[in-house]
Amino acid sequence: MIAAGIALSRSDDGTLVVLVSGNWSLRTPVPSISEVEAEMLRAPPVRRVALQVVDLGEWDSSLVSFAVSLSAACLRRNVDVDAGGCPPGLRRLLTLARSTVHVATGSPDRPPRDVAYRVGQWALATLAFASDMIGFVAASTAASRDLVLRRARYRRLDFEILLEQVGGSALPLVGVINFLVGAVLAFLGADQLRQFGASIFVANLVGVGTVRETGALMTGIIMAGRTGASFAAVLGTMKVNSEIDALETMNFPPFQFLVAPRLVAMSIALPLLVVYADVFGIMGGFVVAATTLDITPALYLNQTHGAMSVHDVAVGVVKGLAFGAVVALSGCYFGMRTGRTAAAVGASTTSAVVTGILLVIVVDALLTLLFYAVGM
Repeated sequence: MIAAGIALSRSDDGTLVVLVSGNWSLRTPVPSISEVEAEMLRAPPVRRVALQVVDLGEWDSSLVSFAVSLSAACLRRNVDVDAGGCPPGLRRLLTLARSTVHVATGSPDRPPRDVAYRVGQWALATLAFASDMIGFVAASTAASRDLVLRRARYRRLDFEILLEQVGGSALPLVGVINFLVGAVLAFLGADQLRQFGASIFVANLVGVGTVRETGALMTGIIMAGRTGASFAAVLGTMKVNSEIDALETMNFPPFQFLVAPRLVAMSIALPLLVVYADVFGIMGGFVVAATTLDITPALYLNQTHGAMSVHDVAVGVVKGLAFGAVVALSGCYFGMRTGRTAAAVGASTTSAVVTGILLVIVVDALLTLLFYAVGM
C-alpha cells in the first residue's frame, strides 16, 4: 500500500505545483498543509497554486480536507488555486466545500466593502423600507376608512374584544405608571421651587406638564411595549401558520379583517387612556403636595385648575390619537411582514416595540414644535 504523499515544485511564472500521490485514507497518516504554507512564504512570492494528481490510489475525505485547507490558505493570501489536474469527483467536492469557505471568509472576487459601499447599502435599504412602509400606511388607511364607513369585511365581536384589550385591560398599568410619574415630577419641582418660596407652582408644573406632555408620552410608550408587541406577535404567528394566506384564499382582505380593526381600536382607545392618565398624573402630584409641602388640598386643586386650559388638554388628546396610530401601524406592519420561521416572530416583535417607541418620541417632538409654532 503506497502511503499518501505530496511533492512541491515551482515554475518560472510563480506557480507552485502540488503533486498528490498514493492512497489517502483516514486510517493512515496523511501529509499536512503546513509544508505547502511554508513553501508559499519563501521568496519569490507565489502567484498561483496548481493542485495535480499523479499515481493516486484510493482516497476518501482526507484528500478533500487537504484540498479544502489548501484552498483556504491560498484564499487568505489572495492566491489563485487551479484544481484542473484533479479527478472530476474531487473537483466537485472541492467546489462545494469552497462555497462554504467563501461564505465564511468572503469571496476574493468580491470588491472590498468600504464606508461608501456600506452607506450606499444602508441608504438603499432605508429607501426600500420607507417605500414599503408608505404603501402599508396607505393600504391600512383605506381599510380603516372602509371600516368606519361600514364597508369593510370584519367581525364586530373581534373589534369589541380588541377595544377591551387595548383599552380596558391597560387601565391598571397606565394608571400606576402615570401616578408615579406625576409624583416624581412633583418631587423634582418642589425641590427647586422651594428655594424661591414658590412651592405652590408645583401644581402648575404637574398639571400642565402632565396634560400636555407626560400623560400622552408615557401612555404611548406603554402601549408600544404592551399592545404594539402583541399586534406583531399575533399577526406574525398567523403569518407563520399560513392563516393570513387562508384568509386571502377565502376572499377576506387581510387589511380589512386584521389591520383596520387594530388601527381604529388603538386610535379610539389611546386618547381616552391619555385623559385617564392625566387624572392619575395630577393625583400623583396632589398626593406629594398634600403630604410633603405646606399646601392644602383645596389650594393645590384650585391652582391646578387655574393653570390648565382646554387647549392644554386638547394637545394631549391629539398627541394620544397620533401615538395610537403610529403604535398600531408599527405593530401591524412588522407582524404582516414576518418571515416563515418561529425566530422571525421574535424578531418582528422586537422591531415593532423599538420602532413604535422611536416613532412615539419622534411624533411627540414634531407635534410639540407644531403646537408651539401655532401658539397652542
